[in-house]
Amino acid sequence: MNIQETLKYFRKKLQFRQKDVLQEMDSSVYSRIESGHRELKLTELTTYLDTLSLLPEEFFSLSPLNAEQQAFNSLFFHCSKDIRNSKLKKSMLQYYKNLQNKSVKTLREKSNYLVIRNYFAQFWKEIDKLTTEEATEVCEQLLKKSYYQYYDYTIVMNLIRFFDKKKTDKLVHKMLLQQQNPTKQIRQRCTHILLNLITMRIYEKDFDGAKKYIYLAKKQDPTKINLHFQINLKYLENLLTYQLTGNYDCMQRIQEYIHLLKDIGDYSLAEQIEAEIKLVVHNILDHTNQSSFPVTVITET
Repeated sequence: MNIQETLKYFRKKLQFRQKDVLQEMDSSVYSRIESGHRELKLTELTTYLDTLSLLPEEFFSLSPLNAEQQAFNSLFFHCSKDIRNSKLKKSMLQYYKNLQNKSVKTLREKSNYLVIRNYFAQFWKEIDKLTTEEATEVCEQLLKKSYYQYYDYTIVMNLIRFFDKKKTDKLVHKMLLQQQNPTKQIRQRCTHILLNLITMRIYEKDFDGAKKYIYLAKKQDPTKINLHFQINLKYLENLLTYQLTGNYDCMQRIQEYIHLLKDIGDYSLAEQIEAEIKLVVHNILDHTNQSSFPVTVITET
């Protein structure tokens, strides 16, 4: 739906007359807004939402301002879950080529372009792999920024495994310290960045680094309202403790987590964690090649 259709939809569903929606406005003027013959001002939309007792999220769930990005997010999700689907692959490759041909990209487009290359290059030869040089350049650009937006956090979440360790520490602390009143989406990105970092430090056998980021991660959700994050953080903490002490209770907790994932039908993540445990516990990883690290949380845009 567009804005006008959404205005009309909620007004009728909630049984409001046109003259009752914006009471300080003539009903004929409001009628022109609904029919698309007059622009809706932000102050008028605020009054509309207040009058109908609607949350902004309710309204924009039917009339999203970022419809193009939502379409990409959906395409990315379904492609990642069904990597052999030729129809989905064709759509993703077309989107990728359109971005590739743009000499100047917005931050959102740059984020999408990098995320596609980071994830799908391992499956499709049509997509160029990210080089260490490119990742280094991205990291340097991010370090120079004085303010970070949602798509900056998305880029870091996906590319952090390519970044130099010292520069990563500096960048992450800078991005975390910037947060005054972060949005829910940015808070979520921060937690995913930290989960990826903890995983990487465990892979590298940098256990002090892993401990440091576990400490920072716990501070991100002090009231423990993000259950998904807390469960994944506890899994990594158990994995680290097992590596340090060999305490079998920690491995039992991990196995319980895997069984829970299978019980709720998330076989993909369960299998990923089982493979991860074998790599870490049996020391199979090539610690010199960070780009090969199977970072858990990467399939998000």
